[in-house]
This record gives sequence, C-alpha cells and structure tokens, in this order.
Amino acid sequence: MTRSTRAALVGGGLLCVALFVAAWRFGGDLVPLSDSPTASEGAAAGEPFPRTMRDIHGVELTVDSAPQSLASQALVTDHYLFAVAPHERIVAVSTVAHDERYSYVADIVSRMDVIVTSDPEAVLRRKPALMLAAESARADYVEMTRASGVPVFRMRTVPETFDQIGRGLETTGYLTGEDAAADREIERLRERIAAAKARRPADAPAPRVLAFSSFAYTYGEGSLFDHVVTELGAINVGAEQGIGAYGSISSEHVASWNPDWIVCGGEPDVIESVRERLLGDAGVAVTAAGRKRQILVVNNRLYVSMSQHAVGLMEALAAALYPEGQ
Repeated sequence: MTRSTRAALVGGGLLCVALFVAAWRFGGDLVPLSDSPTASEGAAAGEPFPRTMRDIHGVELTVDSAPQSLASQALVTDHYLFAVAPHERIVAVSTVAHDERYSYVADIVSRMDVIVTSDPEAVLRRKPALMLAAESARADYVEMTRASGVPVFRMRTVPETFDQIGRGLETTGYLTGEDAAADREIERLRERIAAAKARRPADAPAPRVLAFSSFAYTYGEGSLFDHVVTELGAINVGAEQGIGAYGSISSEHVASWNPDWIVCGGEPDVIESVRERLLGDAGVAVTAAGRKRQILVVNNRLYVSMSQHAVGLMEALAAALYPEGQ
C-alpha cells in the first residue's frame, strides 16, 4: 500500500467516523424532542400561505409566503432542499455541501453563488427568508440567527427510517411551497425501496449482516443502517448483539458474532484496499464473511448518507445479498 493510499484510507475513515459520532452523540439529546416532530395538526400539501408548522423541538413557525431565498445548515437539509426547491432560490448551504466525498450536491454548489451557513456574518448579509437546520444545531447559533430576522426551522437529520426521511422531504416541500416536487421525490424514493426489496427471493434465508471497519464502529438498533438491513429481510448483527444506534466493537467481537456479511464504507479510489485490509484482520478472517470474501465496501457517500440518497446503500446491499434477484 502506498503512503498516499494509506493517508486516504486513514483521513477518509477518520472524517467518516467524526461525522457519525457527532450525529449520534448530538442527535437531539440536548433539547427534548416533540412527539410530533415536524408538522402541526392539519398541515397538508396544497394549503395556501401562510403555513404554520412546529419543528422537531416544538417551536412553531409561520411562513407568510413561499420563501424565495433559502438556507441550509446541515448536509441532510442540503439534500432535501436541492431535491425539492428551485436551485436559484438556495443562497446558503452547509459546510459539507462542498465536500464531494459526502455531498450529492457538491458539483451543483461549486457552480453557484452560495455562502456557508457556518459564517454568521455572511448569513446576516444574505438574510434568507428561511433556514432549515439540524435538530442538533447549537442553540446559541439558532437563537442568534433568529434574532437577526432569519426564520429557522429545525429538522430531524439523524433519521431511523425511510418514512422519517420521507416526512423530511414532505416538510421541506410544505415550507417552501414546493409540495409537488417533494411528492415526486418521495415517490422516486418509494419506487427504489420497493425494487431493492423485490430482489429478495421469498424463500431466501435471512443473512446476518454486520457494519464494521478497522476504525471499530458499528450500527445497531435505532440506526438507519438497521432499518435498511431489516427491510431487506436480513439480520443486523449489531442490533442482535444489543448494540444501540452507534457503538464501538473490536475484531474479537466480529469473530465471536460470525456474520455472513460485513459492510463498511471507503473512498472510491481505495475500495479494494479497504476490502483487503479487512480480510487481513484476524477477527474478520475466521468469520463466514471472511472465509467467503463477503465484504461489501461501498462509497462513503452512500455509507454515511442520512437523506433520501441512503437508498443507494439499500440497493448495493440488496444486490450483494441477493445476486439472483430481480
């Protein structure tokens, strides 16, 4: 392995871990979440403005008219906005929006005159008519932005299911007045989910699947990964072993749990290096996954996605688990 390849593996992996640790560690624990996290009673597509909704922390926001300048504070809300709203209305994006390793809109953003919402002074200059923010956005940042006259709506950005992602898209459409575009994106998502699930033969046994990398973390019950795996009729070994949404494990755990498949993320130019490095791990090598070389390494952009683009992970996993399927 060359020095540059090794650096890419370590650098990309550590950033991937950092993004996920932050998401799971700060995914709403700081402020109690509303039982009805995104919409007020009676909110419906096609309603005239003004429109009123409660955000994930229960804060009510009234939007008087379809906002013509939009901002996004998180990568998930970047993905929602770019799928639903006309791009010329988007004036501010998250810092990660420019990073093609994780962002599905990086190429589009690179050609736009947008600011990053982490720069409060730039936000004040642009003063968007609506900002979508993560549930874990710092309270002082949110309050300062609101005090400057920018309406902020905090959304779930660490979803556990595709239904929650669908509601995020629906909410984005409702707040921006782009209900029809949101409906189309949700329908595309449903179609891709259905096609991935259809690959599984009716009599197929349930393969045991473990998320693992040499950075020693996995996803258990309550994670989007768990939802993807179980929707495909497989068993998430992390959840089976009592791991919560996110947890650290060792190669000794992997050996004793003996998964049929191991899934991890990697940068596109080092996918094979990641696979071979995992196969060289003694704990991995003794498992059914290791002996059969059933190591699925997917692009990190898929592996860490918390938006509608996470369906790509479902499609890749379905193709690996059920290669004879539709």
